[in-house]
Amino acid sequence: MSVTRGRSSLSIRMIRLANCKRRPITPARLGRLRNLSSNRWPLTRLLVILICAFVAATAFMSTTVSQRQQVLRHVAHHNDAWAISQSVAEFMRLEALLATHFLPDEDVPLDEVRLRLDIIVSRLSSFKEGTLKTFLEATPTRREIIGNVTSVIADLDANLETLDQTEVVAILDRMRELNGPLTQLSSQSVQQGWDDIEVNINALEELHLIYSVVVAFLIVAWCILILLQLRQNRLLMQSQKQAELLNIDLIAASRELQETNVSLQYVAHHDSLTQLPNRILFWSELEKALQEGAGTVNLLLIDLNDFKTVNDTLGHDFGDMLLNQVSKRMHEFDTKVRIFCRLGGDEFACLLVGASGAESEAIARELSARIADPFLLANREIKIGCSIGICSTSQPQSIDAQAMFKQADIALYRAKTATTEKICLFEEFMQVEFDDRKALENDLRLAVERGEFELLYQAQVDVMSLDLRGLEALARWNHPTRGQITPNIFIPLAEEMGLITELGQQILTIACTEAASWKRPLKIAVNLSPLQLQAPDFVQSVVSVLDKTGLPPTRLELEVTETVLLDDRDGVVEILNELRALGLTIAMDDFGTGYSSLAILRDIPFDTIKLDKSFVRDIAENPKAASLVKLVVDVGTSLSKTVIIEGVETKAQHESIRAIGGLLSQGFLFARPVKAAKLNFLHEADHHFDLIDDFAN
Repeated sequence: MSVTRGRSSLSIRMIRLANCKRRPITPARLGRLRNLSSNRWPLTRLLVILICAFVAATAFMSTTVSQRQQVLRHVAHHNDAWAISQSVAEFMRLEALLATHFLPDEDVPLDEVRLRLDIIVSRLSSFKEGTLKTFLEATPTRREIIGNVTSVIADLDANLETLDQTEVVAILDRMRELNGPLTQLSSQSVQQGWDDIEVNINALEELHLIYSVVVAFLIVAWCILILLQLRQNRLLMQSQKQAELLNIDLIAASRELQETNVSLQYVAHHDSLTQLPNRILFWSELEKALQEGAGTVNLLLIDLNDFKTVNDTLGHDFGDMLLNQVSKRMHEFDTKVRIFCRLGGDEFACLLVGASGAESEAIARELSARIADPFLLANREIKIGCSIGICSTSQPQSIDAQAMFKQADIALYRAKTATTEKICLFEEFMQVEFDDRKALENDLRLAVERGEFELLYQAQVDVMSLDLRGLEALARWNHPTRGQITPNIFIPLAEEMGLITELGQQILTIACTEAASWKRPLKIAVNLSPLQLQAPDFVQSVVSVLDKTGLPPTRLELEVTETVLLDDRDGVVEILNELRALGLTIAMDDFGTGYSSLAILRDIPFDTIKLDKSFVRDIAENPKAASLVKLVVDVGTSLSKTVIIEGVETKAQHESIRAIGGLLSQGFLFARPVKAAKLNFLHEADHHFDLIDDFAN
């Protein structure tokens, strides 16, 4: 219930946090922000493509401009038609000037002729370079014409100063023959020039068109780039705004997570019912106190007495209210102690630092007295107490937390078993006793595993005839170093360790096996622990033992005490009825002690009453004791129950019981418990020796 309430309170805190007035960080918002971020990648790639296109267009435009300049330069500076026509004209002027120089009536100096000749030589040298060379060598006719011209000019250049009239006439004839071909060659060059101009003009137009297209593409691309940049800026602004909102939300979420963490830390380190620190925080504080070594460290372990009774009788709600009020009373001691905590259930711990052992005992007594004051729960007054175990150390750093807790727990165990003051301060001898008990527990576990227990058998005799009517099986444990350990020691220990079911099964099997070997059909009585009856398959286990050993159920009697009725009376009655339905009998052992009442005789299905030996001790001297025994015998007889009187040790006691009219007796007067080896006479069907002689022999 406490855990459920803790989870509920935590859930309420989380719901309050979830209802805070802020924009939630939804997956849709995160998705939009991621989309804004992812949209930037296509735009970036497009921008890169446009920039690469700009670079390519710029390079192309630079190449186009360079080509255009070359075309213009060619048109402007390399007019081949003009050069050829000028050369032809110069050739004809040289021809005319040469003829004039040799006429008698003309006075043309030879130097002027030489000047014209040098001009022609210079012109002819230019024909050997560039496009003129390409044009003149394009056909054989042109090469022949140029060759003839070169030959004439070379002869003239070599012999100009020594020519006579006859030689001049011959050269002029040769030059006259070349006038026609040169004129035709000039015409061809003119036509070639016009063709080249047309080609250049077309090339210029193409370059202009390409240039215009590139410029238009650049303009469009820049417009697209500007639009993309504007869109990119808009997306970036949206992304920035979303990021700012997300940042605000994250700051708010971080603050809420911090608050939640503080709340969760509190829940993790405090008990939700009592609001006291829990076991986790307790261990942390205890280890810290021991490490600090600031003074004497005192640890108090507190266990509420009778809390289980309140919880079982009034319900868990009352139990929770009681724990809550106990914690409030503990809070009254906050100024005196370092920390109170709830370890779980009805167990608490208290840590004191700097107080002496005597002071811690005083605080423990004060706390015990405060818890012992009545509690008022739903108009009910409830009283409980507490047991406190104390461990005190003046040298904190010489002991660890686990060892100190163990010592306080040992002191608490002794406080619980104390009959007077339920406060115990740990001392070293307690550790020795505790270790000895642990060693005994380990030995007991091994003894159960190995089946090292043996049974002694004590006779139950008829009071009047002293005839043997049955035997009780008594378990014994012969420890290899400790000697014989009595049942009142190892049976409660086995119950605490959870071994009683296995041990009881072994004892029952041994007893039934021994009884099945007797030729005389005597009844065997075996004691049961109340915890054995709580095993879900106990009845079936008894049936299994009877089947295995072959013992008739009518020869088996199971002895129980009235303590089996304390927890689940209806369930116990049902199991006892199932056992009796098998044919075996049930005996009420130690009747007259503890919680026995006449109502048990009426309500519980059993067949035998075993009167406790405390009623027999003074029966020969005290008439009241005899009257009580007679009352039980009379009641048992009227209810058709067998009555067995235990603890008969003297003849006087036996005579008093005979006078009362008891049915069966059991005690040292008749026989002490013996091993199975002493019961060989029971294996003989025709044996009729006296009982006491039988056991004595």
